[in-house]
Amino acid sequence: MTTIHEASSQADPESPAGSSLRLVREDDLPGLEVLDKEVFDDLAYSMHYLRTFFNLFSSTWYVADCGGELAGYALVGPSSDKSGAWLLGLAVSSGHQGRGLGSELMTKAMEVFAEADVPYAYITVRPDNAAAEHLYQKFGFRQFGEEHENYYGNGERRKVLQRSLVADPYVGG
Repeated sequence: MTTIHEASSQADPESPAGSSLRLVREDDLPGLEVLDKEVFDDLAYSMHYLRTFFNLFSSTWYVADCGGELAGYALVGPSSDKSGAWLLGLAVSSGHQGRGLGSELMTKAMEVFAEADVPYAYITVRPDNAAAEHLYQKFGFRQFGEEHENYYGNGERRKVLQRSLVADPYVGG
């Protein structure tokens, strides 16, 4: 298994909008709370959940830093039993959307999934969020089972998407 190395704090000129991806830091939490509210509105994670995620997943949570501004994040939560991992959050602030940052964060999430050494990756998506679903499909995710009418118990519908991370021995190579 490979080790995740923290990205340089220097902006990558090849990166969308000159952002750099780095591991989350504790002092990012207030900014992440604001970002999450901007992107997810009433479904945003509270500071309680952000703190809990930081405590559990700080080695699998990357933020996009654009000149000191948090432009987005990708949070992967590997299961403790190694049965799979979930993309618990992927967000890009409105001021940084449309520049490829979502794809860059998703690429990093795919690296984290692979390094977690799990057979499956999962994501939930709102059925009306075509842009997010399209992004996830570009990375090989497909709907897993039926759409859930009340997935989180708040009346919100969700699709669960899944991607195998295990090479298919029956496919050429």
